[in-house]
Amino acid sequence: MENAASANGYISERIPVAPEWDEVFDPFYYALNKQQVPVRKKLLPTFQTILVFNFGGPILLYPDGDDKILTMGKTVVLGPLKKAFEYELPAGSEMLVANFKWDAFYRFFGTALQPYHDHLQHPDVLLQQKHCFAELWESLKALPQMEQRVEKVLDFAGAYLRQREAASEALIDNNPTDVLSPVKTIAGKKGQTERNIQLNYKKYLGYSAKEMSRYQRFQQAAALALQLFERRGAVDWFEIIYQCGYYDQSHLIHDFKHFLDLTPAQFIKFQSDICIAGS
Repeated sequence: MENAASANGYISERIPVAPEWDEVFDPFYYALNKQQVPVRKKLLPTFQTILVFNFGGPILLYPDGDDKILTMGKTVVLGPLKKAFEYELPAGSEMLVANFKWDAFYRFFGTALQPYHDHLQHPDVLLQQKHCFAELWESLKALPQMEQRVEKVLDFAGAYLRQREAASEALIDNNPTDVLSPVKTIAGKKGQTERNIQLNYKKYLGYSAKEMSRYQRFQQAAALALQLFERRGAVDWFEIIYQCGYYDQSHLIHDFKHFLDLTPAQFIKFQSDICIAGS
């Protein structure tokens, strides 16, 4: 288990999965607030859908800042996470997050999750089961160690996970990360129409190829900025613009505001308040 942060009674860790689960889950994310006061964090976008088990008091989500507050109960699904949002862990709370990779959520639930608006989705509703995840939550709560809880979730997932469909496999195996028109590239390779590829992105992954391309460029820029800051103690943003294919500084700032509601400089400054549920 990799310890990502432990300060003032707040602990967050990543728990890797066995190799046979690599195409289904990224490392699980675990957070524990041992303080006497709530902790508020910003969750970065990953374009993944997540399954959250909450073992403490209600967790508050702020998808639109303080203008809207959603309350997370024992078990919810969220995603795909296209933009950052803030959440608040009450004192004494703990949560475990499963991060579905690519089409894994579709293979588990038979549908891609749509972005949440006024309420949070309980996974039993998606599976059309009454107490399936409710009973799983009780079993997880009784286990003393997070690694045991992860193993329990994996055992549970194995009973529901479907084989990857050929249309989805075509998207994932041929998905280019270095071009701005992946739909055209994949359509050419597979001999299909671009419209069909676009529909498959939405069906299996829950987002468009254009959205993913924009996110991948932003992700590259954010990762490079952190690397430069760690090495030099400062970031040359024009170097980021050039290497990541942005038109100019305003284009770069626009993407950081879109995905994080932060400027690039604020992203560097507030690293201690930011977490990434996926890897």
